[in-house]
Amino acid sequence: MSNQVFSVDGLHCRGCAQTVKDVVIKLPGVESVSVDLDTKGTSRVTVSADHELAAAELQRALDRDGDNFAVV
Repeated sequence: MSNQVFSVDGLHCRGCAQTVKDVVIKLPGVESVSVDLDTKGTSRVTVSADHELAAAELQRALDRDGDNFAVV
């Protein structure tokens, strides 16, 4: 089991945080996702998965959703 923390910009509300959770949980091997929302800065997204995720993989998933979230 791998636990990783990603920094994500562009989350402005709880709806944004839920969108990120809904998108990331669909990635293969992901078992849980939590978001520490920072509406004025960079939010922390913690992902628990059966393998390590690349930041680029997370970014591609977020890009497909159409929102302006950026993994930094």
